[in-house]
Amino acid sequence: MIHSQEANFMLPLNAFPCRSMKTRTLKTTPIKKLKANIPIMMILKTTDQQSSVFLQQRLKTSSVEQRQIIFECIYREAYGLMTNRFGNFLVQRIFELGTPEQIRLLAHTMKGRVLALTCEHFGCHVVQKALDYVDEKTKAMLVTELFENIPETVTHKSACHVWQKIFEIRWVHHPVKVMAHMHEALKGRWTEVALDETGSLVIQNIFENLSEPEKRPVINEVLDNMFTIARGQWGNWVIQHILEHAEYSKDRELAFEMVLHRGIQLSMDQFASKVVEKALSIGGPCYMSKFIHHISTSSRSQRPRIALIDIAGDQYGNYVIQWVINNANENYKIEVCKLIKKHMVSLRGSKYGQRVALLVDKALKRHEITTYPAS
Repeated sequence: MIHSQEANFMLPLNAFPCRSMKTRTLKTTPIKKLKANIPIMMILKTTDQQSSVFLQQRLKTSSVEQRQIIFECIYREAYGLMTNRFGNFLVQRIFELGTPEQIRLLAHTMKGRVLALTCEHFGCHVVQKALDYVDEKTKAMLVTELFENIPETVTHKSACHVWQKIFEIRWVHHPVKVMAHMHEALKGRWTEVALDETGSLVIQNIFENLSEPEKRPVINEVLDNMFTIARGQWGNWVIQHILEHAEYSKDRELAFEMVLHRGIQLSMDQFASKVVEKALSIGGPCYMSKFIHHISTSSRSQRPRIALIDIAGDQYGNYVIQWVINNANENYKIEVCKLIKKHMVSLRGSKYGQRVALLVDKALKRHEITTYPAS
């Protein structure tokens, strides 16, 4: 659908007070206005890429007067261009190359429409660009409109990118309490957000860009639900982020302890197994030792064999054990391989366990294994 805003966005005569009457008359002559209007209509009616590229080039190379003519044509059809596949790039160029007054006027055409633009595939790029170039007061105006529907937008595939841009803003004179509104809307729901494809990215962005007091409620809720989040297709990346980048060591320690104590279940989960590998890769020799001890002295349910063998024969767990054998230091590697060696018949008969069995045979080739009872 084509959104024509000519009636709503016609520039008032005093919009550009610096222009003389002679210049204004020159710029509004039908033929010059027509030259800029034709590509605009082509973009809106036929999604014409070349028309958009043409006007973007003209904005870069034309005189101030000619750029003003192009701006006025864009201004009248602003919303339609913002939501157009190629028109949105033209609007973004105005934010990059326009005068402060042009940027201000263009940003105000978004008033009352920020939520719709943020959730629109092309419009979200315009909102992000606007947040880069408008003054702080206008930024506050744009951001505030998103508070109308935080739960939906924070997990929206287009809107999530706008939220990430908002978290990167460093407010100076007109600070907006973004996280206060976020917590009010999402208290008790951050686990749900962490398990969402785009919500996972939003939470990681919060961890990276906001101050400790602002992000602490989010961190606490995630820490309270780590086991659930770790098993999510997208949530596992949130737990990996805490393991590797959490600002406070106590938060990292809680995550490492959860992986250790729930390591058997996590290792045999499609997504949580990645969390286990991350913990082992950055936990150091001491953590590796604790993990090996845990899976080699515990068993699942009341089964007689150790959990290490169950993990080695599991569809996903076998990758964890392969990682341990390939990356652990020599002593830990041999320790694990010797434990697995006792169950080679079982593993060789398993579709997934045979991969581990092959690796164990290879690792033990250089080591003599004797079983003669000591006197």
